[in-house]
This record gives sequence, C-alpha cells and structure tokens, in this order.
Amino acid sequence: MDITGYSTDYIVDMSFPEAMRHFVRRGHQRWAGLFLYGEPVATEALVDWSLPEAEDDDYSGIVTFSSGHEMETFWEENGYALDASGQGPYSVFYRLHAHTLQAETVSGVEAESPEAIEAVEGTSLLLSEYYAVSLVTPEDPAADPFSEGVVDDFVSSFGPLGPRAGRSG
Repeated sequence: MDITGYSTDYIVDMSFPEAMRHFVRRGHQRWAGLFLYGEPVATEALVDWSLPEAEDDDYSGIVTFSSGHEMETFWEENGYALDASGQGPYSVFYRLHAHTLQAETVSGVEAESPEAIEAVEGTSLLLSEYYAVSLVTPEDPAADPFSEGVVDDFVSSFGPLGPRAGRSG
C-alpha cells in the first residue's frame, strides 16, 4: 500500500494531553457521529476522554478520526484521502520525550500579540520534556480547505493565536 496523507509536524509542551481533549471535542463538532480509533464516540463519553499514554517503546501513540463507518471503509480502501464530500480521515501520532530539547534560535513565531512575538523571536528554546506530534491530514493544508481546517482546529486547541500569516483567521 502506498503511504498517503500529509504530515504537519510539531514539538509541543506538556499541555498536549489537555489540548487533545479540546481537539477531540472539535472533531465531534465537525462530525456528530465521530469515530475515534475506528469506533463511535458517544457525546457523553467526550467528558471523560483522555489521551492514552503511548507505549514505552519505539512506536508512537495514535488517535484516529473519521466521520463514521462509511469513512472507515473509504479509509481502508483509499488511505488518507478526500472523499466525494471533500472530507477525509485524519490522525494524530504522538510520542512523549522525557529528555531535554534545546534549539539555538526560535524563528517564525506566531503568538496572540505582536509583543509576544517580539519577546520570543530570536531567543533560545529549552524544554525538559516535550511531545513530538504529527498531524496527518488527507492533503496539504496549504492547498486543501478541509485539511487546513483540521490543522487550524489542532493549533487553536492549544489556545487562541492571532491571524496566521498568509491564511484566513
């Protein structure tokens, strides 16, 4: 089988489990019949949903999203692709790294205000623990509105940001 989908990769802080709770709720707003891990999710189950811990090995944890049985079947046959309605399945792969990450210079900062951007742009980054995360969508978010919406929902699950450069708010 060919590898499909488009991966948007992030390094995120320890707020990731809580952000994923918000992201799952946003998925349910997109699709009232949301499936996670290939199974339907009842609205009342969203209250208690929490991110499963990834296995302590070389593999990532994964949360899969689809609109229901029909999309699950479509996914099996087509991989990460857009269906006739212009939507498709997506997944979040994640792994906790419990060791230090350092970056010499932070650039390309997006934040809630120009002052916040100015305070961070060009500084060094030092994290004691972090998650490496890949959000896999059907298409490149820069070229596909559905995939762009999924990425925007993921990013906004961490909290509000100002308008993104070159993209709709």
